[in-house]
Amino acid sequence: MKKELFAAILLFALLAGGAFNTRFLDGFTGELSGELAVSEARCRAGDYDGALELADKAHEKWHSREAYTGIFIRHTEIDAVTYGFHELIGALETEPESALAMYAALEGHVRSLYEMERVTAASVF
Repeated sequence: MKKELFAAILLFALLAGGAFNTRFLDGFTGELSGELAVSEARCRAGDYDGALELADKAHEKWHSREAYTGIFIRHTEIDAVTYGFHELIGALETEPESALAMYAALEGHVRSLYEMERVTAASVF
């Protein structure tokens, strides 16, 4: 009976940890997406300095969670988001008009982090 109880507790802990991870990732990617959306709006309005400032802020937030992302997110996805930030920031610094095309790709990478981790019927079966 002790083995079954331990297995049930372990299963519950794994499910709770997975749910917490998904919820945290949703919030984290939502924050990044929100900052990128405001940065994009500023870029469209011609406020390239403001767009760069917000993109840098989102990039810093991304890097502040390296301990988390290095454990819970696939490294290819980490690289895609990191490279997307570097390309966007580089474009905003040198050719801000060309940066608008990069927002959609980076936003897609950021939101896909949550979409891939989210539990759906298709991902279970």
